[in-house]
Amino acid sequence: MPKSVWSNQQLAEFLAAVSSCETEASAAFAAVERAAEALEAEVAAIVYGGEIVAAVGYPEGAAPAAELISVAAGGGELAVPGVGMYPATRVALDHPPGGILVLARTGSDGLSGPEGGLLSGMASVTSLTMRMLRLLDDERAAREESDRQAAENARLLATLSERTTVLERLAEEQAALRRVATLVADQAGADDIFTAVAEEITRLLRANMGGVARYGSDQSLTLVAEWHGEGGGLPVGMRLELGNDIERLKGLWSGRPVRLTNYEGMSDLVVGLARELGIHSTVGAPILVDGAVWGSIFVNTTNPEPFPDDTEARVLGFAELVATAISNAVSRSQLAASRARVVAAADETRRRIERDLHDGIQQRLVSLALELRFSEEGMPSHQIEAKRTVARVADGLTDALDEVRELARGIHPAILSEGGLRPALKALARRSAVPVELEVDIETQLLERVEVATYFVVSEALANAAKHARASVAHVRVTTAGSLLQVSIRDDGLGGADPSRGSGLIGLTDRVQALGGTLSVLSPPGEGTTIQVELPAGDG
Repeated sequence: MPKSVWSNQQLAEFLAAVSSCETEASAAFAAVERAAEALEAEVAAIVYGGEIVAAVGYPEGAAPAAELISVAAGGGELAVPGVGMYPATRVALDHPPGGILVLARTGSDGLSGPEGGLLSGMASVTSLTMRMLRLLDDERAAREESDRQAAENARLLATLSERTTVLERLAEEQAALRRVATLVADQAGADDIFTAVAEEITRLLRANMGGVARYGSDQSLTLVAEWHGEGGGLPVGMRLELGNDIERLKGLWSGRPVRLTNYEGMSDLVVGLARELGIHSTVGAPILVDGAVWGSIFVNTTNPEPFPDDTEARVLGFAELVATAISNAVSRSQLAASRARVVAAADETRRRIERDLHDGIQQRLVSLALELRFSEEGMPSHQIEAKRTVARVADGLTDALDEVRELARGIHPAILSEGGLRPALKALARRSAVPVELEVDIETQLLERVEVATYFVVSEALANAAKHARASVAHVRVTTAGSLLQVSIRDDGLGGADPSRGSGLIGLTDRVQALGGTLSVLSPPGEGTTIQVELPAGDG
């Protein structure tokens, strides 16, 4: 066979063998194996960067690394196992850069011209194939990393969405409780309070209807207030008699919440109403007044999906407010203490939410922001659009974190619990948009509820001075006189403030009166506004 035909056939077989390999390492091994076979060489190897990439002709694990590296670098002879030393032939590879294909065969003759050309062609095919496989490996690794980053970003975004939902729910619950607590503290009628509770809890829990029921001495249950959205509702005055209905609800008499997911065995009235209104489940909680079960508060849903697992606990929170309202109505002489408990409960709710925000959601948002930044830094440089997307998400998360911090400060200032009234008022003065001249002269230890009320009075007054009064300066003076704490907030703004037209001042008045104190507003047009507050400084 002519040498040229032989050389082309050998090169074609070599190309087919090497190009069928799936990895760079297997292509290197196939290259040295086929080169040695085609050129009748006893040993062959590829050397790169001071290491042997692939070798044939040696016992497994016994390739002479130092000898091969030396020959690849400067030529010379290679030892053919069991035979002796023979001249080595070496050819440079384009890939990996600096790689050398070296081989040796017995006999005194070197490679002929066609054989040398064939070896050069094999080196080119080997370089091209290994470069292609390296690019494919890099592309595969980049794609896998991209997929991993995408999955991680999706997880972080899902976690952020979940935490945001929890935050919104906490804020919504706090607002609903506050509205009911304000009604209770304002001595609204029992019917108005019951109806407001039914509406607030129905809206809050995304239920279809809710209500308040009263237990009778004969263990009957009468609906005294009800609220529903679209569709029909339960008739006020509906009465459940002693029997199967009461048996299914007996947990309420023991002070425990009850959940109903079917109404089998109950009275025709209950079964008929459930069928007519499409009610699928009910959650109720007892209203305890002076340690005894007075009645219950409940919500119904027409959704086939059951209420969440924490529904009972959330209903109990409203049941406690209803119980407070009933206790207030029992005796006028107990009004001040009852209203103080309501405010304390609201403050504790604020404190709990602020603590939950700080210790839970806020810390998690910080961690998520750091994880997104790390993810952004770890992404391949060529993924420009993906890095921009992650950066935008991280920036949005940072903005959300700032909003959470501001929200937490407004719900309940941590500095008030940690440092007391004086540092808390100093912090308010520093943050005020209007310059504040602050004087705090307190010689006695104040109750926490008094400090909280004072803080929110000053906070609301300074906010009004900045937002509505266009004041240039505000003067805040807090002193004690005997058993009273006296608070004065005065600004040089437009005046003309009407306490009856602002929900903020109305809420402050309710808070102060709940503690047995007084609040007055003097605001002649054009002469600024002065708010005077007196609160019991002790337990009296």
